[in-house]
Amino acid sequence: MARMKAPDRRKQLLESAAQCFAQHGYRGTTTAMIASEAGVSEPIIYRHFRNKHDLFIALIEKVGDEVFSNWQRATQGMESPLDKLSILLYQNPATSDPWTAGVYRLLFHASTELAEPAIQEAIRDHYERYVKSLSSVMAEAQGRGEIRNDVPPEWLAWQIIHAAVGFAMIRPLSIPSHASMEFTQGTIRLLLELLTRDHGS
Repeated sequence: MARMKAPDRRKQLLESAAQCFAQHGYRGTTTAMIASEAGVSEPIIYRHFRNKHDLFIALIEKVGDEVFSNWQRATQGMESPLDKLSILLYQNPATSDPWTAGVYRLLFHASTELAEPAIQEAIRDHYERYVKSLSSVMAEAQGRGEIRNDVPPEWLAWQIIHAAVGFAMIRPLSIPSHASMEFTQGTIRLLLELLTRDHGS
């Protein structure tokens, strides 16, 4: 077993956990499975995470960190909030990156784990983080008169999230009328038209 620095080992364990959760689901995955996938002994996991709950929550946080880092890079230097929103719409984290998309499928499934309040709270916090970020861009765009201002920016942010989650949940089914790039781009254009429609003051 190769020795790793703590951050590298933690990253490896999270990636191995994502593989196991994807294959066996949240409930079906054990720390022994994750250790086997990572090629380490089970006690190694407990040096970095208290239990499976903590590991899963750390995975959710890792995805969020990566998504926001990607968004920041993609929008760096952009002056127009509307241009930023356009980029964010095209970079749906639940579909744009294969690894992240796989983790989001786990999140969608885990959100039904009503008997696991810690998991529920982590997923709620995850989406609230998106709402806060998107709402900030929405408010800036409203202030510049780039998008409609007849509804609160948080409402608009949630509509984007609803659309992104719904799209990501259906996409793995590979329904012909839904899977094409033309449909994806058309949907984004429609969302942007709805955002920029003049219903405001």
